[in-house]
Amino acid sequence: MTENWRRLERKVIDAIKDYKYLLNRGYPQKASLDFVVSRYALSREWRSLLLRCIHRNEDVVSIRNKIRDNVGPGDKLIIDGYNTILTIVSAIECRTLYLCDDGIVRDLRSAYVKDFSTPLVLSALEMLNDEITRLNVSGIAIVLDSNVSWSARHAEIIRELISDAEVKLAKKADIEVISTGGVVCSSDYLILKKAKAIYDIAGKIILKNFKYKVEDINKYLNT
Repeated sequence: MTENWRRLERKVIDAIKDYKYLLNRGYPQKASLDFVVSRYALSREWRSLLLRCIHRNEDVVSIRNKIRDNVGPGDKLIIDGYNTILTIVSAIECRTLYLCDDGIVRDLRSAYVKDFSTPLVLSALEMLNDEITRLNVSGIAIVLDSNVSWSARHAEIIRELISDAEVKLAKKADIEVISTGGVVCSSDYLILKKAKAIYDIAGKIILKNFKYKVEDINKYLNT
């Protein structure tokens, strides 16, 4: 299957261009987002698309300059656990994913999956383990937000399936991911802004196995 999994409506494409323009002109993010969503009567899904996938050009350049195409011996991966695992789950669930303007693959999921023993999550963990094994890095830490329901049980399941990784529970997972010191694996924009080096491990897995489900936003931006 070579065609895009889902093509964007004309009004969504126009909204992407308008929102990008306003951001680059220095208008506040929330005001710009609210204006464009109202102007095109966008659904919550498309609002989430703009928020997660479209950024100021200066921020795009900053993040793209930190993205590593490869990692290996000497590198330690710090994986934003829920973010990474559930992005892969979204692809397995046949959701559309997006290659955003900063070069990161993201989904539009708005809720966590509570049961990590489901076939979908187990398949995502197996794919993550296969990718980690292939990379042959010097260390892996998977960070989970301890405030999420059943996070301790989720950690146990991950340890069973990804034996090479250290699994951490943290009250503030984003701070833990940033401060641990390593190559960050996440699609969380606020984390990526503060990271020193980035490896989009979920994006690599998805583009390798589910490329037809990924819509490239950049083709609409003339960049």
